[in-house]
Amino acid sequence: MEGPIIKQLLYLITAMLTVTVFPTANSQSVIPDRTDRGIISIAHRGGIVPGYPENTLVAFRQAIELGAQAIEVDLRGTNDGAIVIMHDETVDRTTNGSGKVIDLTLAELRKLDAGHGESIPTYEEVLQLVAGTGVTLLLDIKQSPVLDKRQVVRLTEDHNIVLNVIVGARNLEDLRIFKALNPNLRTLGFVQGVEDIEPFIQEGVDIIRLWPEWIYDNHDLIGKVNSLGKPVWTTAGDAQRDELEKLIKLGVNGILSDLPALMKSLIDDMRKNHGM
Repeated sequence: MEGPIIKQLLYLITAMLTVTVFPTANSQSVIPDRTDRGIISIAHRGGIVPGYPENTLVAFRQAIELGAQAIEVDLRGTNDGAIVIMHDETVDRTTNGSGKVIDLTLAELRKLDAGHGESIPTYEEVLQLVAGTGVTLLLDIKQSPVLDKRQVVRLTEDHNIVLNVIVGARNLEDLRIFKALNPNLRTLGFVQGVEDIEPFIQEGVDIIRLWPEWIYDNHDLIGKVNSLGKPVWTTAGDAQRDELEKLIKLGVNGILSDLPALMKSLIDDMRKNHGM
């Protein structure tokens, strides 16, 4: 009986650590608690605001200046094996070009205007941008037959930024692959439904992303995830202050927001009110 008991104790200790550890560029620090340390602000696609085109270097720089603790970026593979930042399957919506990312080479993508003269950045350029800033990258791993997951991990390791990257997996297969490639990479589950929460946790995911609608429909959902040893982040998109405050009161630990300036204002006010 001792073996199973020891395994259970180790599991509980690990779960507790994954809730409380949130490494920075220089050291491991504590994940801010929603009541006394504030909420983690994650700039969704770097922020989606006029003048700062989503998923571009200028948007990421702005998010850093506004104090975002993390930046969410979308990874896709090109026809010639490069890794670029692009949310959609095609370039039609966010550039002056057309076509699927997987059908285009990096050189062809580089010729496109992603807004205000910005080009589509590569993953390596984003790594170089955030290096030394203490900002964490949340990678949304898009489903793509040409996205080289080994290359994603290798580039992350080469830039010595493993502790500042969270891999966002959309399925259990990707979660297992990234955990096998580098167990030190933290992971977030972009679960497709509430029924996927426990399977992701059983596979060792560190953070669970829930949609606001799920939280509103079931006010016990966050508590359930927390009871399993995992923090909850949510994608709030362009939600305004009232809704952001509601999500915080319901217990989320982190918010992916299109509006990093609004998040900064909200967090600054929270710090003043709580003497932080």
